[in-house]
Amino acid sequence: MAGSYSVEGDLLVFRPQFPLSAGTRYRAVFQTPGGAPVQAMFDGPPRATVRTTKIEHVYPSTDVLPSNDLKMYVYFSAPMSRGEAWEHIHMLGEDGKEVPYEFLVLKQELWDANNQRLTIWFDPGRIKRGLTGNLKLGAPIEEGKHYTLVIDRGWHDARGVPLVAGYKKIFRGGPSDRMSPDPKQWTVTPPKAGTSEPLVVDFGEPMDYVGLQKTLSVSDGHNQIAGTEAVSHLESRWSFTPRQPWPAGNYQLVVDGALEDLAANKIGQLFDMDLFEKVTEHYDAPKGATVPFSIR
Repeated sequence: MAGSYSVEGDLLVFRPQFPLSAGTRYRAVFQTPGGAPVQAMFDGPPRATVRTTKIEHVYPSTDVLPSNDLKMYVYFSAPMSRGEAWEHIHMLGEDGKEVPYEFLVLKQELWDANNQRLTIWFDPGRIKRGLTGNLKLGAPIEEGKHYTLVIDRGWHDARGVPLVAGYKKIFRGGPSDRMSPDPKQWTVTPPKAGTSEPLVVDFGEPMDYVGLQKTLSVSDGHNQIAGTEAVSHLESRWSFTPRQPWPAGNYQLVVDGALEDLAANKIGQLFDMDLFEKVTEHYDAPKGATVPFSIR
């Protein structure tokens, strides 16, 4: 077992690199120089049995997804086990039967560092026009059709205990989105000077939830303003509340080039493109943007 040793007083202490597994029996062996080994058996922590972990939310929140939607995010209330995702995630069609080949099934599941957010990708090979998957099977989501994402309650959390309950998200396929986000079309509502009211930005469409957490900031032209962010209105609105009241002046909403809409389109760069169009018109590096606003 990986770990580290230290001598503390008259004790030899072993600290495992990873927590001991619940319900597992262990053997410790100490080999004295020239003497017989000293052994001891002990149990790891007791196995938990009470179901406490829940699915908190699935993003996008909207119940109408573009037919070329790329990702979904599943948020859990506590760390989850790895390696079980595709046993417990299903997509059902209007007839209640499972729809095959919807997702990009990766052996290495896409978890955040805390194992509380799983990223699910619809198969990009079916989304991008002209690729074999798209030509043979079409897009994973068809406009006008209804689908149900089903997550089984038998999925185990990191303690080895199943979820409190399963989860269902019903949604309809909408038109495909083949337009890049355009900050010039966003509605920026500045607060009043001297207040701590939030700056509000309306995008006019839902955006990628995780991207919204790390691609937008506010600057006075010299320094980034400290504050807290919030996402609302089905991920179509972002607001920023400053730590200190707003002084009057000129500001900028700073947009990182990694920001995406639901179809993974970035500013100045489409995720999908028609293979018959000129490639040179579509492969520019994604660019960020700044949106000026004033507070009076």
